[in-house]
Amino acid sequence: MNRTKRECLMQRLPAPADILALIPAQEDTTRTAVICAHGSSLMLGATPEHVLACLAEREDKALRLIRRNAARLMARRRNIILPILHGCVLTPVKMYNMRRGGIGYVNTAYAALVLRRRGMGSDIALQNGDIIHSLWTSPTVERLVHEGRAVHFKLLNDVRRQLRFAEDLA
Repeated sequence: MNRTKRECLMQRLPAPADILALIPAQEDTTRTAVICAHGSSLMLGATPEHVLACLAEREDKALRLIRRNAARLMARRRNIILPILHGCVLTPVKMYNMRRGGIGYVNTAYAALVLRRRGMGSDIALQNGDIIHSLWTSPTVERLVHEGRAVHFKLLNDVRRQLRFAEDLA
């Protein structure tokens, strides 16, 4: 059976709720590191945008529709928080100074601690103990993480409401 690169990528991707962060490789923009909640990490031969599209497709959604909806709700064009699933709300974070591929994503469904850093940027401590460096300042990252947590809370309330409605129908 001849499988496409996209199908292979879909099989290698962990569940969206298990992803802590998507980080583009600094030396090669066509590779992405996926940091998982259970402590392992995975290097994929695809750009972060391609990985995001595969995550969205796995949940039967289109990435551009998720982006358009989120942009409209937040009334902004850049730094859009992507609600893939109620356990996977990805907040953008500037990792490297590159024209394309310098943006990584942190899952704010898990508690991420933003640490101040002297000089340029800030550090983000993930739940598994890994620390990611961001070029954005601490207030910027804290604001985005706070907005991501608000989106996550809204998604959880929507799921809870849907479960109550289904329970009432049963």
